[in-house]
Amino acid sequence: MFRKFARATMAVVVVGLVSLLAAQSPLQKGLELRYEGEAKVQTGGGVISAKVYVNDLVAEVGEKQVATVASLRIFQPQIEGRTLPPEAALRFLSVTGVGEEEAVPIEQLFSESPPGGFISQFVTLLPVYFFPVARLKDGSSWTSKERIFLRADLLGEVRYQVTGKEKVGESECWVLTRTLLKPVVLQPEQGAQVNKVADKLWVDAKSGLVRQIQRETELQIQQGRTLTATLNLTLKGTKKLESDEFNQRLKELEAIKAIHKKVGTTVMMSPTKEKLDEAEKALNEFMQRFKDSPYTAHVQMWQRIVQIIRQRLEKEEQRSELIGKEAPDFELTSLDGKKVRLSSYRGKVVVLNFFAHW
Repeated sequence: MFRKFARATMAVVVVGLVSLLAAQSPLQKGLELRYEGEAKVQTGGGVISAKVYVNDLVAEVGEKQVATVASLRIFQPQIEGRTLPPEAALRFLSVTGVGEEEAVPIEQLFSESPPGGFISQFVTLLPVYFFPVARLKDGSSWTSKERIFLRADLLGEVRYQVTGKEKVGESECWVLTRTLLKPVVLQPEQGAQVNKVADKLWVDAKSGLVRQIQRETELQIQQGRTLTATLNLTLKGTKKLESDEFNQRLKELEAIKAIHKKVGTTVMMSPTKEKLDEAEKALNEFMQRFKDSPYTAHVQMWQRIVQIIRQRLEKEEQRSELIGKEAPDFELTSLDGKKVRLSSYRGKVVVLNFFAHW
């Protein structure tokens, strides 16, 4: 009798604790969060940086307080003397009731994150979107197994440590460190591994939201070659969207989801003229219907990529048409100043060596 009572009591306590943690989720439907900061990528060739602008919208909150977050990430490269177009990813995140981002299929990731120098290094921005406030106490620490690069099969042991409190603006925050305890091997045959993950997070003491993060990741590409990525990001503001604006955003996001089915691996792995036409049509329609949307930067990036893929495909088709056909005649000047025509070598094997030097 006592054992049954104890088990029942324990079940109530566990359910109550889970409910408490879920109830503390600050991600409510219609909430918009704006972050700004800077990203840097350092390799043996030097350092490049970008301004970072993030707009997160909580599109839905489902069972167990799992929030669907539309996360727009814009990276504006900063290169002196050059103006480059921004890189823009639009990810659809599932954030659990305790603030963790769930893994997604790789095909979805490719559609949401177009290929770019910064996008590829910062697929995840926040390791945790928020913390249950009840867990945060001065001096507390814990370890957990967490996914690296959102790969479900790639886990690293991470240690969290609460080091005290500081203010970010007017908000009192807990300060936490997050450290990868040992390297995580990615490709053993190439010597690729994650050597270091060192994050410092400022967590709002009332809401549990991450208000600021400084992170550094060191990736060993192969033996002797490393890439270091750093990110400084600060929450600049939050607001609940009015009904009309929120519904308009939802329409735009539905259109983006339809676009994502036509881009990504669909046009990058096995492009055809028909697939590119379909993708281009969907992208152009979005720009016509939603020209004032905050998501146009993401659509424009896919437009540029689709155009590049189309040009490559056309060049490949042109080259294939020349195979087996007679080469067009041309005349060049040799190093000793003589005129040389290709047709003068008819019937002989000719090797053309293209090179350049500076």
